[in-house]
Amino acid sequence: MASGCFPHQFEGSFSAFKERQLVFALTRQLADAQFRRGDRSQSERLWQEAAAEAMDAERIIALLFGVHDHDDPAAMEAVDRPWRELQREALRRAGTPLARLARLTGRRPAGRSGGHGSARPRQAPLAGSGR
Repeated sequence: MASGCFPHQFEGSFSAFKERQLVFALTRQLADAQFRRGDRSQSERLWQEAAAEAMDAERIIALLFGVHDHDDPAAMEAVDRPWRELQREALRRAGTPLARLARLTGRRPAGRSGGHGSARPRQAPLAGSGR
């Protein structure tokens, strides 16, 4: 294997690296089909492939429209890195005990007051109302 095919270090696991490379390759193919050739049927097939591979459409759209030169790996990485960081943060938050409890019970975690978010505020009985 020729040197330079893979960076000496890459962020995250090897599977995450492979996934990123697949997303970048598909984005380059989409850019070619949609922007350079205007090939609607090829573009539709590529979007179907992205869906079949469970690739995030928002991620691909960000790469399509956020990168001027889709053959520039550094430019692709610069646009993709914030997306990956947001995904990691969302997963981290989803892993908190309150978030897990909310998923199990089907309820959102209560705010600081401890009350239910849709409950009406409790009112004191009016003086002389007999309640």
